[in-house]
Amino acid sequence: MNPTTGQLVLLAISVMFFAVGAAISLARMWSSAKPLRLSAKIFDYLGISAAIGVIIWHSIARGHWQPMSDNFDTIIWLGILLALFVAYVQRVKPITGLDWFVMPIVIILLASAGYFGSQDLHTYRPLVRDTGIWVHRVTAYGGAVAFAIAAPVGAMYVIASRRLRAKSPGPSFTSLERLERLMMASVTLGFALLTIGLITGVFRMIVEKSSIPMPKLLLASLAWLVYAIVMHAPINPRFRGRRAAILSIFGFVLVVGTLAAVQFMPTGGNG
Repeated sequence: MNPTTGQLVLLAISVMFFAVGAAISLARMWSSAKPLRLSAKIFDYLGISAAIGVIIWHSIARGHWQPMSDNFDTIIWLGILLALFVAYVQRVKPITGLDWFVMPIVIILLASAGYFGSQDLHTYRPLVRDTGIWVHRVTAYGGAVAFAIAAPVGAMYVIASRRLRAKSPGPSFTSLERLERLMMASVTLGFALLTIGLITGVFRMIVEKSSIPMPKLLLASLAWLVYAIVMHAPINPRFRGRRAAILSIFGFVLVVGTLAAVQFMPTGGNG
């Protein structure tokens, strides 16, 4: 079902909110004023709310809630997930300029949804399916790559921390602070990609009416939980430093187990 004029108007309003938020974020890069930070957040949340409103409206109009079942719905979902990730990271572990660099991508996705959603769905349905598969695979394997960086850095942190405590000689690594920063940056990126990979994987399962082997689902969920704890280490002193490093190593073991489950167990579908 093609989107109605009202749905396209609401989508345009969402794009406008994100554009205003991005403009304020650009101004905020040159100023640390709290009113600017608050205003940027408000417009981003308004944009997310309007986009979710479009999804709800479109689902009601077509008579079912099956996610990512057409190109209009799929592209908006991708934009919402990306915007939610940015909002979450900026709340938990702020990165100056992240929203300004990423929100234009969200705007492009939503604008693309407005264009492609007005086209013949039969023409673009294979594109929708292939896009969903592509996004799932890229985010899942991209997250694994990021975690593959975090794990050895975490191992270096553990070794360096132990040597520092014991004051034992040996090859010197970089400072613990730099190792922790690199580990946390890799975990943050990997966690975002893994989250999108899990969500798109579940959506694919629903759309294709396929099943996921329990070991694969369990390992992926445990890895997500472990990295969620690591990513929140800065606000939970109990899991900072050495414990976060050990968890990053353990999480990578779970990710490797998940990838092995993908290769050696039937999935009822590709990927």
